[in-house]
This record gives sequence, C-alpha cells and structure tokens, in this order.
Amino acid sequence: MVTLNDLEEAEVTRLSVRIRVEAFYKGTVEVSKFAGSVIIPILKGQIRPNDKEKAIVGTYYRMYLWMRLMADMKSRIHFQVAAAAARSLFELLLDIKILADDKTGEFIERFHAFPEIEKFRVAENIISFYHKHRDYMKPSNISQQRKFVNKPGRQEAIKQAILKYWGATKKGKPKHWTGKSIQGRAHDLGLRYEKLYVRLFPILSWHIHSGSTGYAGFDEQGIEACFGVSHSIAQEAFLDATLICAEEMKISKVLDWLPNVIADLRLTPVRVLTEKQIEVLKKTKPKPSTD
Repeated sequence: MVTLNDLEEAEVTRLSVRIRVEAFYKGTVEVSKFAGSVIIPILKGQIRPNDKEKAIVGTYYRMYLWMRLMADMKSRIHFQVAAAAARSLFELLLDIKILADDKTGEFIERFHAFPEIEKFRVAENIISFYHKHRDYMKPSNISQQRKFVNKPGRQEAIKQAILKYWGATKKGKPKHWTGKSIQGRAHDLGLRYEKLYVRLFPILSWHIHSGSTGYAGFDEQGIEACFGVSHSIAQEAFLDATLICAEEMKISKVLDWLPNVIADLRLTPVRVLTEKQIEVLKKTKPKPSTD
C-alpha cells in the first residue's frame, strides 16, 4: 500500500515529461467538458442581455471555442496550435476583465464601436492597394469595399467615433478597441496579469510569428513542454474568465458552489500526476519479505 508519506517523499521527476504534459492536457478536457455542460447552456438561455453582457458573453464564447479546439487536438504535433490558443485566451481574458471592470460604460461603448471602425480601415486599405496596383486587381474585386466606404455619412461617423473614444492620434485609427497595447492592458489590470504577459506571452508568440525563434534548438522534449505549458496557461485564463462571466451574468448567485468546482478543476493536472506517481511507487516499492 502506498502511504501519504511515500507520496510526500516521491520525486515528480520520476515521471516523464510526456506523462506530466498529459496531465495538463487532461485538465483542458475536463475544463472544456464542464463549461460545455454547465456554463454554456445557462448563457444560451439568457434573455435580453444588455450591451455589457453581450460583450462579456460573446468574448467568453470565443474562449470556450478555443478550449474545445485544444481538447480536440490532443497530439503533441499540435503544439503550435496550443500556443496560439493560449496566447489568444490570455488576450481575451484581458478583454473580459476590462469589460467587467468598466463602471462608466466607456469601454463597453468602445468595444461595440470598434468593429465598424476596423472594417472601414481594412476596406480603405484594399481600395488604396487597388489604385496603386490596378494591373493586379479587377474593379469588381473591390466593389463591396467601395460600397461600404462610400455609404452616405459613414466616413464622417467613423471619424467622429474615433475622436470620441480614442481622440486624435498620430497613428490614426486604433489597432485595438481599448486603444492600448497588450502589455499596457495587462499593466492596467494589475501585477498578476502583467507578470503573465512578461513571462509567458513572448514564448507563446514565438510559435505564431515568422522566423526561427519558435523552433531553433527545439527537441522532442521542447515540443512536449510547449504543449503542456500552453494548456496550463489556457486553463488558468479560461477558469478566471469563467468566474468573471458567472459573476457578471449572475450565475454565481444560482450556482453558489461554482467557485469550489472551479478550484477543484484547477487541481485536475495535480490529481492526474498523483495517480501516476502512485502507479510508479507501487511498481518500484520493495515487496515485504515473507521470511
């Protein structure tokens, strides 16, 4: 029989990197299943959500779909997908936190105003490219963009919205709905979020951006580690977002046990590792002498 003392003295390094990574993957599966069976059905049943609730729920849905994708792609060969998902989940966590903390409604208005501005920016860029390179594009290729940009009153409305929410800037149109960089957003939310950004965000970005940083010097264990770390970050971001969303949508008042379940889900990788450690100890522990 394996005792508590055996477990306390056991070295987790006895477990292979693959086994430890598998524990984090199983954590993602359990978190995804819980959200899909408990949280998502409740959110779908919400009646007449306000603008703030629409923004938060829409962001949470995107996070849930990322978790579903990570749960479906279980092979370590998908480590780049896992990194991309974790990176996006961190950014979306910042979004949902900013939206939840907005007491004046200013950021909620920015959130809903930004899509029109971004679509206008992209349409203008396509039209500009056409005028510079007519030999490579037919007029019909930009008909929809022209129609969008030239709608009466739209250009002035876009201009006024930018001035109202982001002011006159040298860069013109904002690149993000908050008007701030990722690190700026993390900094504003507190040391915990900025620490996550500084320590982990660049590593996740290496596997998305071009160049060799994402694979230079990489070996099989590096791929395993990237996969596991990405799942760990994803779970932390998604479970934080689940608590925020539940609080804003009043789900916490109905499901008063939710914080305890979330805390339990955070421990899923630990439980899996403990089970594996017990298996190792049972195999390696000397059998009592029969003499």
